[in-house]
Amino acid sequence: MIESNNNDTDSCVVNLTHALLKDGPKFLSHTLVITERVAYLRPTIGAMMFCVIYIIVGGFLASLATYLLVVSTQYDLSIFVGSFGIAIGVFGISLIQPFLNRATFNKKSGIFDNRKDRNVKLKHIVSLQINNKMIKRKNALSYACFELNLLTEHGRRINILNHNNEDQLENDAALLGMFLGVEVKDFRREIIL
Repeated sequence: MIESNNNDTDSCVVNLTHALLKDGPKFLSHTLVITERVAYLRPTIGAMMFCVIYIIVGGFLASLATYLLVVSTQYDLSIFVGSFGIAIGVFGISLIQPFLNRATFNKKSGIFDNRKDRNVKLKHIVSLQINNKMIKRKNALSYACFELNLLTEHGRRINILNHNNEDQLENDAALLGMFLGVEVKDFRREIIL
């Protein structure tokens, strides 16, 4: 817990054990890449291929619908296949969008930018934290997932990584902690499946 007191003797308590995000992938979605002045998250090939398959299948079905429309007079089949292909392609594009947004820690500009939240000055980052959570599905097996969050001196928490590969998340957290010169705090607790 972090408490901050100001002159009015008001205190603000932030519960660090709660996960920021409700959901999380059951695969390794991103890895950390560190250069001399910049650290950034790169989507894994497996995560990108998962999305690209939907886009390719959608494009194939839309092309098949066009072919059926030109070659035959089966308008209803062409419309059905084309609509289904477009829906699958749009779904693939919506899946790939979060992977294309790059979160960066830039030492030259002194800014963390994830293109979702307000930018954070690197000097305001006080620590990184690792949390775990249980993802529960109605009609599927539950699984453990992990978050890597940054914590600022003003009590903000911002999610950096969210996936279920614990070893990779620990490694990325340690490397990022060294890059930023901050402590990595472990708030994981035992999860019972």
